[in-house]
Amino acid sequence: MIPPRALRFGLRLVVATALLSGILVWIAPPADLLAAAAAAQPRWLLLAASLTPIGLVLQWWKWRRLVRVGLPHIGERDILRSLFTGFGLGLLTPGRLGELGRGSLWPGDRLQAMTLAAADRLVSSAVTLVAGAACALYMVPAAWGLWAVVAVLVAGLLLRRFSTYLGDRLAVWRQRSALARVSRPAWLGNIIVAILFNMLFFFQMFCLLRATGPVNAEAVVAIPILFAIKTLLPISLMDLGVREGAAVAVLGAVGVAAATAVQAALMLFGLNVLVPGLAGLLVLSLGTRTTRLPNSTQRVEFAHVR
Repeated sequence: MIPPRALRFGLRLVVATALLSGILVWIAPPADLLAAAAAAQPRWLLLAASLTPIGLVLQWWKWRRLVRVGLPHIGERDILRSLFTGFGLGLLTPGRLGELGRGSLWPGDRLQAMTLAAADRLVSSAVTLVAGAACALYMVPAAWGLWAVVAVLVAGLLLRRFSTYLGDRLAVWRQRSALARVSRPAWLGNIIVAILFNMLFFFQMFCLLRATGPVNAEAVVAIPILFAIKTLLPISLMDLGVREGAAVAVLGAVGVAAATAVQAALMLFGLNVLVPGLAGLLVLSLGTRTTRLPNSTQRVEFAHVR
């Protein structure tokens, strides 16, 4: 019998392969992608690549801020290692949900670390969704925008009856977790850095699009929308296919060529997901090996004494 975890992994891999294959066969063939890459201006590509380390620093600061107040006994080196551990685990999961396992190498603090990582991820996702929704309302006709507002209000009224019950349960859960030690200034700092990180992410996508030619104002406004769609649809491994499909659908509606949109999305994946993820897998493997080494050494010492 196939384990459920392996089955989910296989299904997400199938979804990613199917979506990406469909895009490369029917929408943006590899020949068109190579032509777009050959025509790209290096200075814009270098600018996009130079923003990746800045993004990593912002993510580290966000995560460090929460850990230092939530789990103050965790050292600086362990905080940095945990960030890359999350990148490695996120590389193998849809929507990069594996990043919730940042503290998997912290014995005794794994559940608390997962709580903090979930809060950190939730703040960043909320900023992405708010930015995407605002841009969508700006771009759609007034009638559609009005219907969207009405839908939000109706949803709010339907959820209101459950708010008291859910709020009480969340309050109890919060008091029992590391979140209880996170102050309001720490949350405010986390939100501000999440906004800066999202802005950097959007600008990075703009640079990758601009490398192949001028980008109109509508395309700039549409960039947050495609990331909001990707956030709402964590159905494929590493978001492959979903990211590129959203780029084609959203950017194509404002005049961006399919090959340009797919190429930019794939490059962004390489810069912000693949490279940090591979580094994270290396950190994870080294950390796992280090934690196992003392037990192995201890067995050898006891064997020698006997």
